[in-house]
Amino acid sequence: MSDNEQQPAPGRGKALEALAQAERKVFTRPAPKSAKAQMKFLLTRAKGSTKALAERLGVSRRTVKRYRAGTLTTPQKRLQAALVEESESE
Repeated sequence: MSDNEQQPAPGRGKALEALAQAERKVFTRPAPKSAKAQMKFLLTRAKGSTKALAERLGVSRRTVKRYRAGTLTTPQKRLQAALVEESESE
């Protein structure tokens, strides 16, 4: 190994990840908790397209509309996991 090459410091990746996570917490709002709030948030991100959001979540457009209206409140496990994943990734 030449003098110009440096090995990364041990734990540097963990430190950078911790900094990135702290930055996300400071500069972003927490993800919505209820299914209705998550649908509203994701619909905003999808520019109001229930079709695009339904395809992304793997449900029907009608299901998206029902959660958005508050008619349905408790999603099935698969949909709940998809909502949490999509909300946190946005």
